[in-house]
Amino acid sequence: MSAADLRAKKHLDGSAHSICSVRIVLITGEPLYREGVRSAFRRTQSLTLLDATTITDAVELAKSRLADMVVIDATSLRHAIAIARSMAKSSPEMPIVAIIGSATPDEVGSAFASGIRGCILKRIEARELVRILENIARGGLYLPAELREALFLQRSPLNGKSQEKANGYRLTPRELQILAGVARALTNREVARELKISEKTVKRYMTIIMAKLDVRNRLEAVLKAKSME
Repeated sequence: MSAADLRAKKHLDGSAHSICSVRIVLITGEPLYREGVRSAFRRTQSLTLLDATTITDAVELAKSRLADMVVIDATSLRHAIAIARSMAKSSPEMPIVAIIGSATPDEVGSAFASGIRGCILKRIEARELVRILENIARGGLYLPAELREALFLQRSPLNGKSQEKANGYRLTPRELQILAGVARALTNREVARELKISEKTVKRYMTIIMAKLDVRNRLEAVLKAKSME
């Protein structure tokens, strides 16, 4: 058992709540930031911060299944993407989250393509960070609204050739309209108002669209639509 494994086991053995907690490796070069995250995790029984601090530790713990998620306090999203691609070779199922100062739409698209499950802006409040990580641990994805809008508005999805490609998933004209609205970062209510249908109908269509595209949520649906361009 490696040094990282031993540290994780020692940490877990000493925590009464770790059995049902999501075990997280935080890669950061800022001790004060680590302590802030540790303090936030202490307020909940759902997340446990492991003592591991390096990329090597993260890889070893992922292989040994002593960690459930890797969170990277990245100097840039490109840096986080490089780490994610490296980890994917040995632990392709490991959820990876990047905490960043800013990012471009192209970087965000590359991040999710590399397997990153969430891009979180560093200025986020502690309580919201916990909520987001809990959701990602349940299989969700995360992008803050400003990055989501920048990504979706960079190019107009589901137009021209992208609509032709979408037809391969047998989306109806109405489903394409719904997905195009969601891709513009509209809420279900806003899509419903624009198309003059009920919000309940939009939700029903989104359920059908996600099933056809074989995705789990709205973000994955739009990212798949973007890939059709």
